[in-house]
Amino acid sequence: MKAINRLIYTISKGNKPNQTDVDALNDVIKYYNSERERQFTNNRLFAKLYINVLKNDIIKNDGNYHSVIKSIKSTCRISLNDQLDGLIRESNAIYLQNEFDNYIGDIDKFEYPKYKPEAMKEKLKDMIVNLIEDYNDYE
Repeated sequence: MKAINRLIYTISKGNKPNQTDVDALNDVIKYYNSERERQFTNNRLFAKLYINVLKNDIIKNDGNYHSVIKSIKSTCRISLNDQLDGLIRESNAIYLQNEFDNYIGDIDKFEYPKYKPEAMKEKLKDMIVNLIEDYNDYE
């Protein structure tokens, strides 16, 4: 905070920067870089999953990484709750399609929606927490 206060003082007074200001700016840059490294370290599992999705999507898209990155960024902007809702919707749609494809006339055995939203959300959250606990420490 001392470095930032020094830079604020110099800029607000319109003073010409001196070596103390350069040192303060270097301290701010050093802090910024260490925070970025901390973010990366604390999110290793996300980074590993991102790299895997990126690799697989680049292969599927014949090396067009620009569209792949755009797609991944778009996905990351969707709220977690909306992602969960979408997964439940898609899972129920797949189940429904499979039921229609294999319909043998016994409507009493038919259950829809197969996956109840709140129960499935809790199950998915548990799966994610278990994944984080089990694999976050692997390099």
